[in-house]
Amino acid sequence: MKLAFVSNLFPNAREPQRGIFNAQQVAALARVCTITKVIAPHEKALPDEMRGGIPVLHPRFLHIPVVTRPWNGWLFSRALAPHLRHRDFDCVLVNWAYPDAYAVMLLARRYGFPFAATVQGSDVNVLFQNPCRKRQILEALRASVAVFTRSDALRHRLDGEGIKATTVYNGVDRQKFQPQDRAAACITLGLRPELRRIVYIGNLQTVKGPTVLATAFEQLKDLPDVELIFVGAGPEAAKIAATDRVRLLGSQPHDKIPLWLSAADVVCLPSFNEGLPNIAIEAAACGRPIVASRVGGVPEVVADGRSGLLVPAGDPVALAGALREALARNWDSSEIRQAVKHFDWERNAQTVVAVLNRVVAS
Repeated sequence: MKLAFVSNLFPNAREPQRGIFNAQQVAALARVCTITKVIAPHEKALPDEMRGGIPVLHPRFLHIPVVTRPWNGWLFSRALAPHLRHRDFDCVLVNWAYPDAYAVMLLARRYGFPFAATVQGSDVNVLFQNPCRKRQILEALRASVAVFTRSDALRHRLDGEGIKATTVYNGVDRQKFQPQDRAAACITLGLRPELRRIVYIGNLQTVKGPTVLATAFEQLKDLPDVELIFVGAGPEAAKIAATDRVRLLGSQPHDKIPLWLSAADVVCLPSFNEGLPNIAIEAAACGRPIVASRVGGVPEVVADGRSGLLVPAGDPVALAGALREALARNWDSSEIRQAVKHFDWERNAQTVVAVLNRVVAS
């Protein structure tokens, strides 16, 4: 099986952490099939590069944010066309529904090649709120020879639209994400080991719920030895900054994320919606308990009571209570790690290739 991989979410020289989970999947796929190229269009002019011996192409995706959104599928296809016109692959695997999968569908119709699509989360949970986007996404998914989802929650949602899909969970680098000594991690990061610590890692966007977490944390004023750290950047930063005992550290290199997780007593994901959050898998692989909203695929990662606690989204009172309980409990790190043992990149790649071998051959 020869695959071409397409996604706007892929690391590049300017943004080495962009869509790093897609790069991890490509590396795993390359061990069980041939990846002829990765095509990762970008709004800025970026140089092509090699990653793990695979050509990574960054054609310019010319568009105007918001203004051209209804036509972004067609504009994205223009960026892809020179690289998919000549078929050096058996199938295209495209990860992200719009504009990516829609654009590949337009080219598949023109050039006559098969393609498969993976939906990640927001490309369904958020984009389906727009009737036009939803129609375009469903058209692309119905034209795919196979559809993959990152969670069973997403698969069930697509099933309601008449789309049959296969769940393929993301994996985790267990060499990088594993239990480390908490005090040593704190010292390395310049943190005080004697303080207990809640850590949020992710974009500071409304949908991720960081202000809900900040509001919940204000209810823990009777715990003076607890601090809250936000690792990430985004538009909600200014609202969070005024909260006492809160530290905003901005974006951090992905290689440092295991240290931040290891320095945490509790990792918090207060999102309003999710596909399947990679940070939850990584936190559990590090043996850290997770307090998270019960949304999307989160319950497929966080075993309530075993590897963390689940609360309703957007409820700071419930979130504060769960954080208080999580900080007071003695968690078994080996049991937490066991809860995510099935999140494995090798299994992901083998499932994808097995499905594509079957559908492309037929």
